[in-house]
Amino acid sequence: MSTLVRWLVPVAALGIGAMLVSLPGGCSRKGTPDPATVRGKVTFQGQPLAGGLIVFSPDPDRGGSGKPIRGDLDADGTFQLKCVGDTTIPPGWYRVAIASASLLSRPSFPSHLARPDRSELVREVKAGQENVFEFAVEVPNP
Repeated sequence: MSTLVRWLVPVAALGIGAMLVSLPGGCSRKGTPDPATVRGKVTFQGQPLAGGLIVFSPDPDRGGSGKPIRGDLDADGTFQLKCVGDTTIPPGWYRVAIASASLLSRPSFPSHLARPDRSELVREVKAGQENVFEFAVEVPNP
């Protein structure tokens, strides 16, 4: 299997998941007393990961349910999670996926990070507060 295909499949899956998040009703907070906000920064090899995507998917192993919530990575690598234009999200445990915007400019970016079920990145979003997360992705030079 070519390198391009190995990158394209997880990024396409992440993109489809992100599209589903944008549908109405994806982040219902009914019954959630203290919604939270999530922001942060992603770096790759010590530099901001610009133009990528981050997705927080509720972790079913820790009682989470619902649709994933996404955030776009700005030029400085920062993000703010948003659900249908709203920055508040339900508290709980989330599996995290990160995708680089350009496969060609970042060929060594780990493809497993584009899938929340394989990334091994897990974060707890605490109720009623601003949650700030930093993700530093480092890959050893060959």
